[in-house]
Amino acid sequence: MRKGQLRFRGVAAAVVSTAFFAVMVPSAVAAQQGEPPRLIVSIAIDQLRGDLLDRYSEAFTGGFRRLLDEGFSFTQASHAHARTSTAPGHATLTTGVYPARHGLVANSWQHRRGMQWQNMYAVGDDESPILGFENVDVLAGRSPRNLIRDGLPDWLHALDEDARRVSISRKDRAAVPLGGRNSEHVYWLLPEVAWFITSTFYRDGYPGWLRDFNDEVMPEIFGAPAWESLVPEELQHLARADSATYEFDGVHTTFPHVSADENAPDTTLAQHYVWGADRPVADNAVMALAAVALDELDLGQRDETDYLALGLSTNDRMGHQHGPFSQEVFSILLNVDRLLGDFFELLDDEVGEGRWIVGLSADHGVVTMPEYAREQGNLEAERIQRDSVLQQLSPMVAEALQGGGSPREVSERLANAVEAAGLATTAYTHHSYTRGEPADSFAVLYRNSYYPGRAWDTLSRWEVDLRYGQDDYVGSRTGTNHESSYWYDRWVPMIFMGSGVNPGTSDEPVYTVDFAPTLAGLAFIPIPDDLDGRRLF
Repeated sequence: MRKGQLRFRGVAAAVVSTAFFAVMVPSAVAAQQGEPPRLIVSIAIDQLRGDLLDRYSEAFTGGFRRLLDEGFSFTQASHAHARTSTAPGHATLTTGVYPARHGLVANSWQHRRGMQWQNMYAVGDDESPILGFENVDVLAGRSPRNLIRDGLPDWLHALDEDARRVSISRKDRAAVPLGGRNSEHVYWLLPEVAWFITSTFYRDGYPGWLRDFNDEVMPEIFGAPAWESLVPEELQHLARADSATYEFDGVHTTFPHVSADENAPDTTLAQHYVWGADRPVADNAVMALAAVALDELDLGQRDETDYLALGLSTNDRMGHQHGPFSQEVFSILLNVDRLLGDFFELLDDEVGEGRWIVGLSADHGVVTMPEYAREQGNLEAERIQRDSVLQQLSPMVAEALQGGGSPREVSERLANAVEAAGLATTAYTHHSYTRGEPADSFAVLYRNSYYPGRAWDTLSRWEVDLRYGQDDYVGSRTGTNHESSYWYDRWVPMIFMGSGVNPGTSDEPVYTVDFAPTLAGLAFIPIPDDLDGRRLF
């Protein structure tokens, strides 16, 4: 076991050393004998903060209910890196190492090439155009080339070249990292046409079953003109009221949400598809395609162990607009509960009970909307306009550069100026957390998000990263966000269920780097000996 046990409770909890504690839970796993499971299912629900399943627990009757009752839950699981966003979170869950080692430090960053800085998308790759759209310049290529570590599907492939590996999500920056570096089938949604697509990195042609799905099934799934709430009236009290001026556009804040209204004055078919891609039909499409892939590829129904990764993104898309305690997020989770319940039953029927395992977690959490936090008594919560902060930072950068000196001297001058002006709680220089002992517990999280030449924060090009106040939301005038190092953004569920897992819970601190090695252990898959994470069972 690693030393230095630390409880992670409350908003300001942080990691105090790089020797993270990993609890071993022998009672959670049955004696593993005989055949390994035939299918590994990795599920990541975007922006699923660690308290949401408990908050809405009494409403669940499907997949979430089964996971909570039959699975083993780690209730104090968290990410241990500072930039809590989609690409880093999914890559960490898949590789078992921090962003500092797998390379996806943010959704996008400034990439240094020689003396030049260029914009880089986490899964962008100009050399891997979208299959079937190779001549469409506005549709950029995608691949895992920026991901520099193998993940669970790659470990499985090294063990058995015949193992089939599939990853499906609404988002490319979820599907690609969940697929590791060499999966065969990696698909994500192109909203404007409501198709699932891939790039030439993965395939040289679309399988017939996917073309049929896009042509025949997707128009039906995306045809719904409105989004109706699934929340029963008697359970609506579990979320806040269905209207607030600080959510979405301040106007269309209540159910039902109608495509024609929210796309007014004109609603083209493409606009309607884009509208739907941010709403529960996108999750419906992912799960429907997963069922087709299960059948067409015989996943888990052969002699080999196969891998299926599913990224459900609607919770993030609507969570940004309406907040984690909204009726919208509540309804989304009820929909996911139903989808997973049906899918687990399908796995029992097609793969067989006791022949599959599932791990469920999330790429990050989210901050409570500051206005709602104030309504609940937290008078320290404040909404800060990002544009205002950037305007104040710009002259500080210019002044720090004019002072000359080494990059270290410039960064220290800039960090001191930012802190003196009160624009951030702490301004960390890269030198301060990459050389010697970090200044505080949060600095460890920033170090775990640091990769040389990949500048992910506002001042990272000048070797400075900022930490704002724990109650502050720095962003737009409505909605909410994540990407901080605080507990609400790092705290996520982590649940395992299926072959070899006994029901139960643990409140010991574990980390998302433990997710992939734990699934690998349950499936008898050898893991690299240099991971940041450990097998929990």
